[in-house]
Amino acid sequence: MHSIPAARTWLLRLYPTAWRSRYGEEFAALLDDYPLTPFALLDVCLGALDAHIAPQDATGRILRALHQPRRSAITVFCAYIAFVIAGLAYNQMIEDDLPALDTSHPAIAAAYHVILYGSAVALLAVLAGGLPIALAVARRALVARRKDILLLFAVPPLSLAVWLMWGWINLNVIAPSNAHHAVPAVHHPPSNLLFVSWFAAFGLAALASTAAVSIAVSRCEVAPSLFRRALAPAALATLLMLIILSGAVAWGLFVRAEMPDYLDRTAGPLGETIYVSWLGQVTVMALATLIAAFALLRAYRTRGDEPAAEEPEVRAARYDGVGAAPQPQGRG
Repeated sequence: MHSIPAARTWLLRLYPTAWRSRYGEEFAALLDDYPLTPFALLDVCLGALDAHIAPQDATGRILRALHQPRRSAITVFCAYIAFVIAGLAYNQMIEDDLPALDTSHPAIAAAYHVILYGSAVALLAVLAGGLPIALAVARRALVARRKDILLLFAVPPLSLAVWLMWGWINLNVIAPSNAHHAVPAVHHPPSNLLFVSWFAAFGLAALASTAAVSIAVSRCEVAPSLFRRALAPAALATLLMLIILSGAVAWGLFVRAEMPDYLDRTAGPLGETIYVSWLGQVTVMALATLIAAFALLRAYRTRGDEPAAEEPEVRAARYDGVGAAPQPQGRG
């Protein structure tokens, strides 16, 4: 194995053993020869995702014609879910103040409505690109009797059911019992802890559902054209994520200009200020948008580069999506 600095060996270990056995020598040489800029590091981390979801044939050879559109679709979907979680936290933070803000501060209200309507259109774009793929994967799994894939598709409804049940228990069992107790300390209100647990349960359900659907899509053969057609809705969703992010940033700037004291209020469930919460949410939204845009850029950059000779293999092969990834591309 090509020797690389010890500080970079952890990057190679992000990839599974089977991938390192096939591509480790070349990848070690790339790590040794190229500087680790922030974009290169992001590229390496996304490549590690490839190592777990990229399709391969029975011999372990990478099916490159299907890889990049599939990888981009899954990456944009995962980034969108992270973006949605941050957006829901933002909406939860300000929902009690929305009536007053909408009537007395038109600029703030306009920024919020950019977020609201942009979110609705982004959801439609994700559904337009993702539903045909999900239906094709489910249909293929039924025909091939792939119980593992069908069980993965059962994770989202089960996660939703568990989250709804936890919310019902919070509202109807735990919260009423706390209401009969003495008033607790200001910095440790049970209602805040219940909200944190409810939102944490939602985040875990979203993560579990996203991971399950991503793995299911990566393990099942579907027509490559479905993933290529999904790039346009994915690009629209990414553009809308950028617009929504701009609206969230504008909202904070308008609030700071028109209501200087508002962002300094302590309103978070953990005692943080609105400014700290807003800053964290905007950061997550920005990272999710960057990851989605980066994945799309690579997909469009490599379109048409794959040899046509691979297409019959793609149509004939069965994929299990385990332990393989595309051969690393050079980084300039």
